[in-house]
Amino acid sequence: MSLIRPAWGSMDPARREAFQRAINVGNAGSFLVQNFTNRIIEQLTLREFGALGTMDRRPGQGSQAVINRRAGSTMAVGDVWVADTDALTEATGSYTQATYTYQTLATRGKITRKLRARGRSYLDIMAEEMTAKLDDFNNALESAMFTGDSDADANQIDGLLTQIGTFSGQVIANTSAAAGDSLTLAKLDEAIDKVKGSSNRADIVIYASHLGSRKLNAALQADQQFSNMVEIAAGFRVRTYDGIPIVVSTGMPDDISWDGSAITGLTGEATNPTTALVIVNKRHNWVEELTPTTMMPLARDTSQYEQFDLYWDGALVCANTKGATVLGGLSV
Repeated sequence: MSLIRPAWGSMDPARREAFQRAINVGNAGSFLVQNFTNRIIEQLTLREFGALGTMDRRPGQGSQAVINRRAGSTMAVGDVWVADTDALTEATGSYTQATYTYQTLATRGKITRKLRARGRSYLDIMAEEMTAKLDDFNNALESAMFTGDSDADANQIDGLLTQIGTFSGQVIANTSAAAGDSLTLAKLDEAIDKVKGSSNRADIVIYASHLGSRKLNAALQADQQFSNMVEIAAGFRVRTYDGIPIVVSTGMPDDISWDGSAITGLTGEATNPTTALVIVNKRHNWVEELTPTTMMPLARDTSQYEQFDLYWDGALVCANTKGATVLGGLSV
């Protein structure tokens, strides 16, 4: 028996037609292929939680954090250097009290029963949404750490840019131009020197946006300086400037309004946008939490959906008015 298959011409017409249909139906490809859906949901965000990851957390109590501050007395030379028979001149410091009301950041998530049931073979949609919602929540809190302003929203905490802007002498001008200018390392050194305890580099951190970090890197290269690496909280390794960690935060804005000597708007500047660097002594600045970030599934009162709440009660405490500085006026 011959092993050679019959030619197309000698094949039974019915069989030949069926075979031709099987390999030539153009629309079969979109139906007869089993596509694989990756189980990882990609979050379309670029977020760096630098402040949340590095600032100390302290437990709070009551309705607010209360900080007592003392301003030193002026001791004139002629008043304190005395002869053995001179009367002493009184020179005492002055005391003030600062309060930080605990504010609440809260949000809610909801997944319908039917959606969760339909997606069960893919993944637990509720668990995925909780994880993603936490990322959104931390992003809102990170932004508030820099741009929060209780004057704009009475329910919001005051951020670093807001608070430091009210401390006399703690905003250093990189330039007097409203449009900003390239970073000057001498001005950065001045801003660091203005921070109480800056000689102990282990307590100091520089917060910058991605752009601000690139500005600093460009200034170092132009000055032929090189930055080392240091390990900070949670095992992250970051670059340093003069032994100080440079921590990137996407909460630091790049559209700050600058009038040449002070920040006049935290976000939204379109004509002459600038960015800034914040230098912080973590011993004098911390996050005080009445309630740490908490996720709570809610009791169901309907079969149609499941809900959960996410909340945090706390305040950003800048305890010492000399404990941080802002270097403003970096051009974008």
